[in-house]
Amino acid sequence: MLRFTCPIVVWLTVTVQCLGQDALQGAIPQLSFVPARVCDPVATDDQETGDQSLREEIERLIADLPRGRERDVAEKLLKEVSDRRLPGFCLDPRTGDFVAGSVGSGGAGLGEFRVSLGNRGVPEIGVDVTARPDEGAFDYVYRVSNGAEAGAPIVTWGLMTPVADRTKTLTHPIWQVGAAALSDRVVAVTSREGTETGMGPLLSPGGSELSRWRTAAERFAIQAGSSLSLFGVRSDFLPGWTTAYVGSDDAIELPEHPLPRDVMAGLEVLSRPSHYYTAVLTMGRKFEPGTARTWIAGDWLFGVQSMVVAGQLMSGSPYVAELLDALFRIAGSASEAQVPLNVGSTPNGAMEALVDKAVRMALD
Repeated sequence: MLRFTCPIVVWLTVTVQCLGQDALQGAIPQLSFVPARVCDPVATDDQETGDQSLREEIERLIADLPRGRERDVAEKLLKEVSDRRLPGFCLDPRTGDFVAGSVGSGGAGLGEFRVSLGNRGVPEIGVDVTARPDEGAFDYVYRVSNGAEAGAPIVTWGLMTPVADRTKTLTHPIWQVGAAALSDRVVAVTSREGTETGMGPLLSPGGSELSRWRTAAERFAIQAGSSLSLFGVRSDFLPGWTTAYVGSDDAIELPEHPLPRDVMAGLEVLSRPSHYYTAVLTMGRKFEPGTARTWIAGDWLFGVQSMVVAGQLMSGSPYVAELLDALFRIAGSASEAQVPLNVGSTPNGAMEALVDKAVRMALD
């Protein structure tokens, strides 16, 4: 088997990196396409289905599916039926897998080739931040949970930083840790002999960085309804809002014989981050020492507003209202003004307390 490694590709600005609206829409796989057809559970012919027929077929499938993840996927597909198609694949409504015919070197059919999306987990990211003023550093400690309704365990996750952080140390007692190096490869198809081919940029030329954890042992994966803690980062970078990318796998197993061109085109679509990872807004190292306070405040302002939209902070909270006003004042001030972070209300609840703690570390 070859492994088609799925990329995390991000063209970062401070605001774009910290949140996309899709990251707030729950754990339903984010599909920006529809398959060429829905697999017939009985027939295996390759007849193409028109838009109206496809819509009607998905509606019939939804009627027969129980409530759960597969039904959610089918309902989302129904909303997105358009002229966009996933080359070479159809959708198996029973499993949520994408299925293609697999062709050998002599043109002989060698059975079907299945791909399961990597964003089948239902992740939540908990975080705590501690300042180490004597060392000029911050400790970020994470707990990763997988919802009880998840369709697969979590085996990999990572955090984006807009610029490379040479001060960081990643830790975990069980999972492997590392950081993606800048590369001109997005997708590497590696043979048993170690040869590779690649397509596109892995990370933006500006130096953005992905720090990631992964487990190769199934027994250490984060199963549905469970969580794992002690994911640690020590860094000189100040806290801000960032994006965690969480996956059920980071590679698609390819057959050793060649695949048709349309199937390879479909694989490129399936391996896009929005299809293969679940994005979660969280807190993490964000700003290298010396970053302007106005810039930090603007990013925090955007992040807090996004948390309100997501329902993770309450718009009617006196603390949140004061914090937004204070951040707006700092962000709009002259860089030399040193406008203080004046928030007199007491944080209410664990999330407000965490936000208050981290924003003061970033701006005080």
